[in-house]
Amino acid sequence: MAPIIPDGEYWIKNAAFEDLYVDLSGGSTSPNTPIIGWDLHKGTNQKWRITTTNGVNQYVIKSAAGDSYISQADVRIYPPLIAGQAVPLQWSIEPVGDNLFRIAFVYANGVITLPSDRRGSQLNLEEWIGERNQKWMFESA
Repeated sequence: MAPIIPDGEYWIKNAAFEDLYVDLSGGSTSPNTPIIGWDLHKGTNQKWRITTTNGVNQYVIKSAAGDSYISQADVRIYPPLIAGQAVPLQWSIEPVGDNLFRIAFVYANGVITLPSDRRGSQLNLEEWIGERNQKWMFESA
């Protein structure tokens, strides 16, 4: 079976707020750097290397800016914040509509969510309820 998303480099766009893309804030690869929604400028901090780990739908997502992976922040609040970390975390990328996908945490009931249309809003992990701000489009970089 082929992977849901082929391995490669992508810009990841939010389905609800289509002018906002997944962005490693400031291009910093320091641990706990917030991952935010930001206007597309095609910098390396907005380009993400998607690599399957099981051949179908489990992935690690690494920033093209350096050794920083989409992960959870060390700060323990609810809902959990999404931040760049040096250690990869596995995500399940699953189709939820025509060219729309959710990015689900493999070990719990949560998906990456852009909580606001405000530029600079930090992504978080929320329970899947099917809202458009929980859906993503992958554009080849």
